Amino acid sequence: MTLNKTIAALTLLVLISGFLIYKVYIVPSEMNADHRNTENNTASYKVLESQNIIVGKDIDQGHYDIKALDSEAEFFGDKMHKNAVLHARPFYLNSKMSIKGKIEFKPSEFKKVVKKNQQIIMKDPGHYVVGTEIPSGNYLLSRTSDKIRVFVDIKDETQTESLLTIQWEIGEKVKKPIVLELKKGYNVYIDKTGKEGYISNAGNLILEVNAQENE
Repeated sequence: MTLNKTIAALTLLVLISGFLIYKVYIVPSEMNADHRNTENNTASYKVLESQNIIVGKDIDQGHYDIKALDSEAEFFGDKMHKNAVLHARPFYLNSKMSIKGKIEFKPSEFKKVVKKNQQIIMKDPGHYVVGTEIPSGNYLLSRTSDKIRVFVDIKDETQTESLLTIQWEIGEKVKKPIVLELKKGYNVYIDKTGKEGYISNAGNLILEVNAQENE
């Protein structure tokens, strides 16, 4: 009897260990930088209305572009007007969130941002990776309007801690652009909000190539 209990206990321990290894190591690997591309993105298209969401049950894990389809929508506490977009939001297995109103969840395509006249216009708030969507290099960061609040957080490829955070409030006069060095693998998170805290796709951020630093 004791031997059977020992075998049962060891079997249970192996099963639990296997589950933890799967949860900690295998599952996150599907969301790492190597899988952050259109081909390997495990996200699937959904339109959902006011509800609580569990990733893996109500929606697949992966990276999503999130678009409000109602005039007064809300995603995970972020208020959104109709047609407002959040870019490449990662959804991790078993994570939970809530939404209000009708929202479109579209698998992200990670297209390279367009550079014109040595400038990159960043319209949509969200998550970007240097080398995939933003070319690596030295830049000057500015904004086109002081009617939006801006928060930018830059992490290295490990995403363990912030290398630089930038915050500009509504109405704040920015005297000069911020000098940035963006290396391949860096993660750039952009948050833009207008009055009353609504996500804003207006008031673009400008990344201008810093010719002096790139010489």
